[in-house]
Amino acid sequence: MRATLVYFLLAVLMLCGCKKTEQANCTCPPTIFLQPYDNYTQKEAKQLSKVLEKKFLELYGVEFEFEVLPNKKLSADLMNDSKSRFRADKIIDSLKKEASDHRIMIGLTHKDVSVPYKGKPDWGVLGLSIHGTYACVVSDYRLKNKKRDYWKVVTHEFTHTACNYSHCPNDDPTCIMKDAKGKADFANKVSFCKTCREKINI
Repeated sequence: MRATLVYFLLAVLMLCGCKKTEQANCTCPPTIFLQPYDNYTQKEAKQLSKVLEKKFLELYGVEFEFEVLPNKKLSADLMNDSKSRFRADKIIDSLKKEASDHRIMIGLTHKDVSVPYKGKPDWGVLGLSIHGTYACVVSDYRLKNKKRDYWKVVTHEFTHTACNYSHCPNDDPTCIMKDAKGKADFANKVSFCKTCREKINI
C-alpha cells in the first residue's frame, strides 16, 4: 500500500512538471513555446529563453519549461492592407491554433507589428495578447534598448495571456504591467508592483 502511494505521488509530479518555491504555489504552470519568425534567429530565441527562465522564477516564484520552435516565415497574408507592417492580431490568429492553457505560444519578431488603436486602423505596437487565445506576439522593432527591455515586454504580454490579467491598477511607473499607453518605454519598469504581485496567479 505504501509503495503504491509513493508511485502515485511520483506519477502526479511527473504529469505536473512543475516545482514549488517559497514565493508562490504552483498548480502545473504551462509550457512556454517561443516561435521565432523570419530573421529572429534560433540563437536569439534560446538566449531569450534563458533570460526568461531566470526572470520568471524571480517574478512568479515558479520554474517554467521553455521550448524554442523552428523558425517560421511571416507570410504576406499576415500583413496590413498597405503591406508595410504585419498585423499582430493576424499573427496571434495563426499561433492560437497550436495554443492551449497548458501550451502558451509567444511569437518573436524583429518586424514592425500593428493593431487598430486610438481610432487608427494601423497603430504600431511592441506586442499584443488576445484574451482566450493563449497566444501573444512581441516585436523589438520599436524598442530603444532591446537588450535591456525585450524580456520585460515579453513578460508583460505573457502575463496578459497566461494569467488573464489586465494592466497595473496603480499605474505604477516601475511595474511591468503598467499600461504603456502607446509609448515604447520600458526603461523604468523593473518588476511587478506589490498589488500586481499579490493578484497575479499562475
